Amino acid sequence: MREEGLVPEQGQRMTYRFPVVPEIERAYRAAYAALEGLASEYELDYAAEADLGDWTEVVDQFPFMAWGADMAVATRIGPAIDWYQGGRDRGEWGLTVAGLDLDRNGAWNFGPRISEAQRSTDWALDKAARAYRREARWSNPPSGDEGLWLLMLAPLRAKGSPENDKPWSIHGRLAGFAILWDRDKDGNYETVAHAWTAQAWRRQGIARRLLDEGRSRFAARQIAGPLTDDGAALARSCWPNARIVR
Repeated sequence: MREEGLVPEQGQRMTYRFPVVPEIERAYRAAYAALEGLASEYELDYAAEADLGDWTEVVDQFPFMAWGADMAVATRIGPAIDWYQGGRDRGEWGLTVAGLDLDRNGAWNFGPRISEAQRSTDWALDKAARAYRREARWSNPPSGDEGLWLLMLAPLRAKGSPENDKPWSIHGRLAGFAILWDRDKDGNYETVAHAWTAQAWRRQGIARRLLDEGRSRFAARQIAGPLTDDGAALARSCWPNARIVR
């Protein structure tokens, strides 16, 4: 994404002097270079800091670099997500499963209430879906606007009062998800369509717990194929007699 500046050799001439702010240049160049390693994990087409000439190029490219680094972090530990949880449940903050029904206006929601305040610009489900698509090598990510999503929530910080039972505002990470579909439109979510766990959370039973939730709570009885190698291994381990449908 390198753009050429205005240079005299191209017959273009700057008629003013752009101000130089050394402290901004130093800070942005250092931050840009520091994020390059993370951003490169997400296979971005970006310009290396060493290849950027004018310091304003570094400033203009920085949001793109930061986005790539953020996606690399989402792939490792899950995207940031906020939710509300009842005050009476404040005794222990452990991994929590929530259900988000995007097909029926929340009719089958359960567990903590997911905040949708950032849905238009920074929706955690979209980030998780993009991370999953890249790892599974699918052509397109699953939509963050449909299906019933089973979410594994890992709390980090909570804000509330122990003096009342009002819901606490909690910030954490989306450690994994499973998406259920109602393929035959009979009102039942019978198909597990997708499942993903952030890399650093794997081998801790998260996918198994989400699949168990889908089977016990919604009577899911089949898995949508084709399966990735990891998906096939998960099915053999957690659900050996599952019916695989296309």
